[in-house]
Amino acid sequence: MSTSALTKKSISRRKLLSAAGVSLGATTLPLMSTQVFAAANDAKRPPVPYRASTAEQKLTVVSLDRLEVEARGAIPKAGYEFVSGAAGDEWTLRENRRAFNDYRIAAKRLVGLTSNDINIKTRLLGLNLNSPIMVAPMGAHAMVHERAEQDTARGAGLAKTLYCSSGASNATLEEIAKATTGPKWFQLYYNNDEAVTRALLTRAKESGYSAIILTADALGPGQPDEFKAMGSPFRPDKNFGNHDPKKGGFGNFFDQKTSLTTADIQFIKRFTGLPVIVKGVLRADDADKFIRAGADAIQVSNHGGRQIDGVPASITALPAIAKVVNKRVPIILDGGIRRGIDIVRAVAMGADAVAVGRPVLYGLALGGAQGVQSVIEFLEQDLKTAMLLTGAAKLSDLDGSYIDIVGENEKYDTYNG
Repeated sequence: MSTSALTKKSISRRKLLSAAGVSLGATTLPLMSTQVFAAANDAKRPPVPYRASTAEQKLTVVSLDRLEVEARGAIPKAGYEFVSGAAGDEWTLRENRRAFNDYRIAAKRLVGLTSNDINIKTRLLGLNLNSPIMVAPMGAHAMVHERAEQDTARGAGLAKTLYCSSGASNATLEEIAKATTGPKWFQLYYNNDEAVTRALLTRAKESGYSAIILTADALGPGQPDEFKAMGSPFRPDKNFGNHDPKKGGFGNFFDQKTSLTTADIQFIKRFTGLPVIVKGVLRADDADKFIRAGADAIQVSNHGGRQIDGVPASITALPAIAKVVNKRVPIILDGGIRRGIDIVRAVAMGADAVAVGRPVLYGLALGGAQGVQSVIEFLEQDLKTAMLLTGAAKLSDLDGSYIDIVGENEKYDTYNG
């Protein structure tokens, strides 16, 4: 990577850290400590074991941006770059946040609401949830915390919300299932070996996962530049738990099927008898095609900007998708959710639920399961406050009448309310 490109990519993170009063001097950055990286870059230095967080505590969350700044000091450098980074120049990553500002809230006044009137309970594919906030599927939690996905899942259970288990987890899907007291879905990375795919689906159903997320937006490794520049140092002492450890630590996880079609939606439904959510949808015509093929829900997502740079923000893609879906199936949105008002926008524009990724891992780093719980509960309370100030008592009250278009999307008339 050229120096100019690296500087360009670092601007947004530098601004964030500077705004929070954190120096980017070399002495403040946590050192990367995997054996692989140490051996590759300093043959004279003995390998240092990777030491992730072991914290377990409730957090006082002021904002999720501040939480990221604090978490950076608690996560080894390789882990932070793996979690926080994204593909290419990270334009899509930044756009996932910026694009929320294209939609201004048209708040209603004198509507007679008190805080006791606000109800954020949600029903999603047969599940009764405390809120529309769920934990997005994310892999390799051992890069952040020693108890990995088991603590993340336990935190979701403590918050009484839905946990989505990644096919790239360090813990096995069975261990994760036992760790949470709440509902759970399994995210499938479809394998070229049909036997592997069938085995994963069978294990998920037998472990109590109530739906399958078909990953359509990640057809291979999508590692951020900064992480790749360090040698892609996944922990040498932690395998991908759902795959054969005899195959290089990551098993056959990276042997992913790239030739996915709508027939794969139908196969999963027939084989498991479970609902299928297609994740990674950014086009209205794709959403319609997947529903016609049997998809039970659509997840509007660009994989956190981690796979391909230059695709639109999830919130930008949502309106056209919501229009063509026309409430036939639920819509889940992920990408850039940091405040309750973001959730108000998403629901008013057609989403039924939102999935939160990176902030959950920052909570995990700082507080383990209780940190995850703290992040979810912060968002739930922030959503209730935002709804009261917006003038909506329940999620079903939110619709296009609460949204004014400003910013870039006004020029293209991509949302008509």
